[in-house]
Amino acid sequence: MGIEYRIVTDHKLFNLHREEKINYSNSRLPDSFFINAATLLFEKRIKKQEINVTQKDQVKVLFPNEDCDLGFDIFSSVFYMVSRYEEYLPFTPDRHGRFKACDSLAFKHNFLQLPIVNIWIDLFKNNLQQKFPSLKIKPSSFNVIITYDIDVAYKFKGRNTFRTLGSTAKDILKLKLKNIYQRFITLLNIQKDPWDVYNYIQEMALTANLKPIFFFLMADKSPNDRNLDHKNPCMKSLIKKVMKFSNIGIHPSYTSSEFPEKIAIEKERLEQICGKKIIRSRQHYLKFILPDTYRSLLAAGITEDYSMGFSEMAGFRAGTCRPFYFYDLKEEKITRLKIFPVTMMEGSFMKNKTGLEQSLQEILNLINEVKRVQGTFISIWHNHTVSETLEYKAWKKIHDKMIRAIQ
Repeated sequence: MGIEYRIVTDHKLFNLHREEKINYSNSRLPDSFFINAATLLFEKRIKKQEINVTQKDQVKVLFPNEDCDLGFDIFSSVFYMVSRYEEYLPFTPDRHGRFKACDSLAFKHNFLQLPIVNIWIDLFKNNLQQKFPSLKIKPSSFNVIITYDIDVAYKFKGRNTFRTLGSTAKDILKLKLKNIYQRFITLLNIQKDPWDVYNYIQEMALTANLKPIFFFLMADKSPNDRNLDHKNPCMKSLIKKVMKFSNIGIHPSYTSSEFPEKIAIEKERLEQICGKKIIRSRQHYLKFILPDTYRSLLAAGITEDYSMGFSEMAGFRAGTCRPFYFYDLKEEKITRLKIFPVTMMEGSFMKNKTGLEQSLQEILNLINEVKRVQGTFISIWHNHTVSETLEYKAWKKIHDKMIRAIQ
């Protein structure tokens, strides 16, 4: 809120203060805004919490308590959501080892598509200003960050002869004659690669006055990491080109959450190509383990992460649409790793087979929800999904409509 504050535990000192004050305890004190404190923030261990979800002013809230000025403990509520407390508890992972959206409190109580933390904060602001009319709160502004994951930089370009012949043989067996034709006219430089959309993104970003972020996969080849080799001249050339109009970050490989040493290795590969320090990261498949993966990112010199979102569902995994610093719940300390929570990934809609019109409407609704609380809307797209290839052409149109709506 842009308000300077001081925390005191001395009742006498608190009572002597004649200006605005918040009483966070279990006893009401005079001339203050009273929030009846739950036990969460005073605990020293991680344990299963019995979270009661109720309605306050038509908004779902946690840790309700009618015997306070706000009707619920906002500090415990925000902390529970933003710290991702529930992800430190035992859970049944999906096939990629991830915490599932359907297991989250937000999904179970139907507020995953709402930036609930920011809604609570706005409610808090309004109540504070009613109690203290002279209180000055710093206004915030709506922001947008468009991001692209480069899992496979080109559809045909840059492959060695062995990979080209292998892919061609597969296409022959599957009777994918169009792929065979496109591959060879691409390799003969008759047309550009179908997934070479980088000029288009550059023009779009310039027109919309946006500076996108590209996350490059620098992994060794594996079943889940299929990008061009980091030594490939096509890959190096592309990264240097993209750097001129965007920010770039590392896209740590599929198994980097189990083998954290890979993060530093892959980050160094990208740094050698671009000739500058890399501070941004997003986990491939949005695959991370708390707090281990975030600790590994910090150890590798990463200070900004863009992985905080669910791969199978759009919405607000941490309940917020504003960047925040990662709090290591096991070590009970704040860190210098800034988390930029993702609002949506186009793959979520594709995976769920959501219709195109419904997908667009959901994206526009999310933009409006973020704008309503003056937060930061962050989207994930991939280079192939904004291409003109037949299977993605409709998704490119949705991408373009999203950009126009943002403008």
